[in-house]
Amino acid sequence: MAEATLYERRVDGEWKLLAEVARLNPGVVEVVARRRLADGDVFEVRLHQTAGIVGWQGAAAVLERSHRVLLRFPRFFPSVPIEATLAPPVFHPNVDPINGFVCLWTRTSPGDTIMEALRRLQRIVAWAAVNYSAEHVMQPEAARWGQEHPDHGLEFTPLVESEGFKLAREYQERTPRRRRLDAPAKGLS
Repeated sequence: MAEATLYERRVDGEWKLLAEVARLNPGVVEVVARRRLADGDVFEVRLHQTAGIVGWQGAAAVLERSHRVLLRFPRFFPSVPIEATLAPPVFHPNVDPINGFVCLWTRTSPGDTIMEALRRLQRIVAWAAVNYSAEHVMQPEAARWGQEHPDHGLEFTPLVESEGFKLAREYQERTPRRRRLDAPAKGLS
């Protein structure tokens, strides 16, 4: 039997982490399914207790508090970031109004996990996070609306994470100190 690839190990780890996130956030994160496709794995999740604008009734926003989410791990993950899609899309500058693709990341790291993806997604859906940079805006009318209504944040129940996850992330985020080999160490001549 062949040894699991980096991709397989990471995605299996993400699936286990998703189960832990759902366990710690009952009523907020619901795991629906996992599918293995030729171009990557997809986790289907329901994100609850997160208000998002799904339409308009006159001048009043129509809110939905539960969202179907597809989290895709592209074939070259973790070198390529996790992708998120909402079905149906919500009204937000960083969400494609046709296919529901969500622009989650401005910068990514191979250490990014499903926890960060879900946390970012939740903040985007509820308008707690908005990126108005032109390369991230997929709904210009939502960007205009957001800039005209600066107090647009909606209600959501923030995700709880395990203490072990926090410690693991802190370790991953530390950058090692590097010294050039040809540079003399301080105090030595």
